[in-house]
Amino acid sequence: MKSRIRLTRWVACYWLFLGCLSGQGLDVMFVLETSPGTEQAIGLIRTRDLKEGDRAGVIGFTNAARVLQPLTQDREKIATALQRAGTRITIGLGGGPGVAMNSTADVSGAIQQACRELEQDSAPDSKHAVLVFFTSEDPGLSARLGSLKEALQAARGRLFAVVIQRVAGPEFPRAPRAQTYPFPAMTAKLLSEVARESGGRIYQRAWDLKEILAEARK
Repeated sequence: MKSRIRLTRWVACYWLFLGCLSGQGLDVMFVLETSPGTEQAIGLIRTRDLKEGDRAGVIGFTNAARVLQPLTQDREKIATALQRAGTRITIGLGGGPGVAMNSTADVSGAIQQACRELEQDSAPDSKHAVLVFFTSEDPGLSARLGSLKEALQAARGRLFAVVIQRVAGPEFPRAPRAQTYPFPAMTAKLLSEVARESGGRIYQRAWDLKEILAEARK
């Protein structure tokens, strides 16, 4: 009889544990490079892919990072920040006409800013993820690799990186075809190492936000 009671209690505790896991929220920082040509990728980030209990924040960056929205559950605020990130591409968040084809960006600084946001305002029982969308090389990344890994560890964050392969429009109306930007090979290689060590991964071709968020929740 006592063994049955113990078994019943164990089963109840087990299902309670599973219930707590299934209800565990995700705190995610969207870190978006806002250089010209990244508008389409940013437009594919939709708040409907977040689940109930999830919180999200938005950082826009090129040569410097700017917090557009701290962590929040308010889907309207998140959507507005994502829209601002796309809009600021053309009005001065490091973007605008005349940007060189071989442009650079402070990817590592933006990721570290995201880690600080997660450290300062994250739920103790939530899972943490940094989703960085980038298209440019970061010449300072190799020197900051150690501090970047430490920042992710301190924030309990997993890094998921998406390479945006942008295309520049023709310089002249009758140009035969658009030119492609150089692929940020070195930055992609280094971020792949950081992502792997944090428990995340890098997407260099096709990507799907639902798939990335599902991986971050594991």
